[in-house]
Parts: sequence; structure tokens; C-alpha cells
Amino acid sequence: MKIYLIILVLVCALSCSDAGNTATSTDKENMQGAWLGLTESLNGVKKDVSFLYVFKGDTLTFTDETGKEMKYSFKLDTIANPRLLIVRSEDTLTNPTPVSIGYELNGDSLKIVVAPRGLHPTEISDKNDQELISCKRKGS
Repeated sequence: MKIYLIILVLVCALSCSDAGNTATSTDKENMQGAWLGLTESLNGVKKDVSFLYVFKGDTLTFTDETGKEMKYSFKLDTIANPRLLIVRSEDTLTNPTPVSIGYELNGDSLKIVVAPRGLHPTEISDKNDQELISCKRKGS
């Protein structure tokens, strides 16, 4: 009986592991392409923005409103709540520490949450000094 229980536990563990990888893979595939940042809000104060995020493979290119372009490598943590986009600057000499950014992906809508420096996002909102950026897929 114990052997069957051990096998059942192993099968469940492997199934859960594959489900997490599938979610990561699906989100990563669905994130690929260009996204326009339209609004940003912080503690209830909202403003229009014009950011561009381009996801290509494992690379994220961010272009701010001045045209300055920054490149990052990224990976996803779809197990975390909220889900996390973990970015690392390609300029690892001046920015060696990865940053965890919360995200919510829903079709052609992407919400990104940036927590204050040194903290992780706690929810998909602009509360507690978290910056919430609402994006839509370019061309949608």
C-alpha cells in the first residue's frame, strides 16, 4: 500500500511541475511581440504614457517616452502570486540585480506592476506605492 501511495505522490508532483512549465511557456509565447504602455498609475493618480515594450525570445526591450531604449533578459515565474516577470539588465556591470515585476496577461491586455525598490509586487494594483502600467498589444 505504501508503494502505491509513493507512486501517486510522485505522479502528482510531476504533473504539477509540468502544469507550471506549461503556464510559463504559454504566457511567454503570448507575451511575444510589441506592447504599448498607455496609462500608468501610482496610489490612485493616473496619467497617460507612451511606452513601448517588445518581447522577443528571452529579451525585453523597453523604450520610454524620450526614445531611450533599454534591453533586459527576462524569465517568468507563473507559480508566484501575482505572476512575476523577472528582468535583468543587459548592462549587468551597473545593474547586476534582477528585478521582479508583477504581471497579468489577458489576451491583448497586459498589466505590469513595479514595486518600490527592493520589494516584490503584492498584487496587481497601484496601491502601496506600486506603479501599475496598463498596456495593449500593438496593432490590436
